[in-house]
Amino acid sequence: MRPLDSTTVPRTARPVTVLQFGGGNFLRGFVDWMIQVANTAGVTDTGVAVVHATATPDAALDLLREQNGLFHVLLEGVRAGEPVREITRVDCVQEVVAAHGEFDRYRELYLSPDLRVVVSNTTEAGIVWVPGDDLAATPPASFPAKVTALLHDRYRHFDGDPDRGLAFLACELIEDNGSTLRELVLRHAAAAGLDEGFRTWVHESCSFADTLVDRIVPGYPRDDIDAVQAEIGFADRLVVKGEYFHVWAIGADPRVRELLPLDRAGLDVRFMPDIRAFREQKVRVLNGTHTALSAVGLLLGHTSVREAFADPDVRRYVDRLVADEVLPTIPGDRADLDSFAAGILERFTNPYLHHRLADIALNAVAKWRTRNLPVRVDRTRAGATAPLTAFSLAAVLVVQSGAAAVPGFTPADDAATLDALRGGPDPRDTAGAAAWVRTAVERLDLAHGLDAEATDDLVRDVTPHVVGLLADPRLALHAVLTELPPV
Repeated sequence: MRPLDSTTVPRTARPVTVLQFGGGNFLRGFVDWMIQVANTAGVTDTGVAVVHATATPDAALDLLREQNGLFHVLLEGVRAGEPVREITRVDCVQEVVAAHGEFDRYRELYLSPDLRVVVSNTTEAGIVWVPGDDLAATPPASFPAKVTALLHDRYRHFDGDPDRGLAFLACELIEDNGSTLRELVLRHAAAAGLDEGFRTWVHESCSFADTLVDRIVPGYPRDDIDAVQAEIGFADRLVVKGEYFHVWAIGADPRVRELLPLDRAGLDVRFMPDIRAFREQKVRVLNGTHTALSAVGLLLGHTSVREAFADPDVRRYVDRLVADEVLPTIPGDRADLDSFAAGILERFTNPYLHHRLADIALNAVAKWRTRNLPVRVDRTRAGATAPLTAFSLAAVLVVQSGAAAVPGFTPADDAATLDALRGGPDPRDTAGAAAWVRTAVERLDLAHGLDAEATDDLVRDVTPHVVGLLADPRLALHAVLTELPPV
């Protein structure tokens, strides 16, 4: 098998306009793949330099360097109801540099006049405040301090030229990722006593986009790598497997789209002034449905999203939950929302991904509070009912409490949550269940946003579902589906 590197594959030299902090599976299978698609389409001529941002060794980045930035992305999924499979060779990564071991070269890259965009995925723990981080270090330790130092260096190098600012696209999985990064940069600047002109330049010449990324990227296809390598004809040790579906929502001013116009290559990249409404839409339709599906599916003996969604009862439950209760709470054109939801639910049928319900059920009570409870609150305020959302809470409480035995599954949540769900009244009869549900609702803040009367209604609605699920989950699901009005 031929090695994959620049001696075996001809590649196009491109100007490095994107500095990428992180070279893990997600960024390579999402951002780098997008840039490759746009380059191939002739929409962009973008080269990427991947920065190893920590002092800790990273075997994957060492491999990426050995392969001269080359790797393949394998995408599998469903499109318009049909299975789809694509393999793309990515060659947009021009260089891999270690900020802590190759600082001079790293500095040359971030001071390059070609540089326009910085992409990051430093994990949820990356965008954090580290007091006392030395901006004069080469480089500073934390990511926000690194960004502050490189921007200040660039500001001085170009004498504050407003055209030499950078656009930051943060992909870390936290809300307001770009805005938070900007706040920390300015905080570091203030703490270090950097001049006001620099802080003004950061505000006016640099942009920090809040983004939302969506693609499941399992990573290296270890189980079938021999077949994949035989298909591509190279001993690629960095193949990235991901789902075909993708969305990248970028909340930024229009200038960012001109710097990286990925949407013009047919990619689902959505530039908008503010992503909060879109994030709420995605959380309610995808994440909230996942939370409900995982609890119901586990109680029915299923282990994966695809297996549960193939169950006709579960499929009907999810379809009606989204159509009748979730979508009516989201502002916007209903036809557009239906199309969005259809694309999300089509992902549940992906035959190539084994998305474990047990993984989704981790910390499910807190997830229900943030993802599903707002639907109940909005429906209540609109004078409407939400029986399927109430059923999802009953399922979550039953699963996480351990009151129903689920083979192969052990409830995982914080100690306070588990303590609130265990002990106390017996939830197997109506009287005990009502007291048990009320205890959980009150102690776990599961009625936030509801007044006392609406809280009583929630407890009343959830209680019989708890009793029914503990007696026979299938019959309980049939019962709630039978009570639904006809479509």
